[in-house]
Formats: sequence, structure tokens, C-alpha cells
Amino acid sequence: MKNKKNSDFQYIKEKYLSEKKDKAVIKVLVDKKNDFYNKFDPRKFSIDSNIVDYITNEAYNIPFRYKIIIEFCSEQLSEEEKNKIKKMIKDYYAMQIYNEDYIIRTNVIKSLFFMLFGVLMVVYSFLGKNIFGNVYQEVVCVIGWVLLWEGIDILALFNSSERIERKNFKQLYYSEIIFSDKLELKD
Repeated sequence: MKNKKNSDFQYIKEKYLSEKKDKAVIKVLVDKKNDFYNKFDPRKFSIDSNIVDYITNEAYNIPFRYKIIIEFCSEQLSEEEKNKIKKMIKDYYAMQIYNEDYIIRTNVIKSLFFMLFGVLMVVYSFLGKNIFGNVYQEVVCVIGWVLLWEGIDILALFNSSERIERKNFKQLYYSEIIFSDKLELKD
């Protein structure tokens, strides 16, 4: 297990880590400046989905303890274009964080509803035992426990993947974005 961990770290070190070793660099080669923009957006306000998909997939390999630098290697861009691209990247990841927050919030509300309804069903099953009989109590009690367990399951397990996604998107949102000439690409 230790050799696997060392080889994984060696891979990360060779592929991503900068000279300072505290930051990971994701290099993105973009041939033409028009390739930055979504080809279906005539106003050029949105980033190309292939670029953000590539950046997001590469970031999954980088542990959270490293700050990320996104380095775009492309033809010369004006400062206005660089700022526009930075803003599009930040806006994209801000929206992704917002979406993950919404999913987490919705799951919490859903799980609390299931847990509350489950507890009420369990309590109701014991109260209705004398009126409706043992079979009624068992059926309603099982339904209550299933609802209770489903609420706990959603709260404890389902949100973990959304929280990791959110953490990845935050890592990318706070990343440093730099630009270099594609002719200067060394590695």
C-alpha cells in the first residue's frame, strides 16, 4: 500500500507540481483565441465546455492541499481578453459551486423531511396498535423505520459526493490563472 501511495505522489509531483512544490499547475493549450469561447455563443460570454471539462478532470487528480495555477498556453492575448477569460472561468466555477450548494441544501431538507416523517410514523404505529392491531403496527413501524433510515442515508452518504465536487470547484474557483505564449511551452 505504501508503494502505491508513493507512486501516486510521484505521478502528481511529476505531472502537476510547480518548482515551489506548494502549487499544482494545469497547463491548457489553446491554439487560437477564438477557441476559448463557446462556439454557440455569438456574444462570446461563455467559456468553451471542452476547456473547463479538461481543467475539471485534471483537478480531480490534485489533492486539496495544493493551490492550483491554470496556465493557458495560446497565442498572444490582450489584457482585456485575458481579463475576460479569467472572468468567464471564475463565473463558470462560481455557478458550479452554487449548483452544488443547491443540491446539498435540497438533500438536507429532503433528509430532514424523511427523518421527521419516519419518526412520526414510528410513534403513530405504537399509538395505533390498540385501535388497529398488531399487523397495522408492524407495517406502519417498518414504513417509519425505512423513511427514517432513508433520511439518515441521504444526510450521511449522498451529500458526501456533492461536498467533494463543491470542494473541487472551490479549489478551481480560487485558482490563479496565468497566460503564456504557446511557443514558450517547455514541457
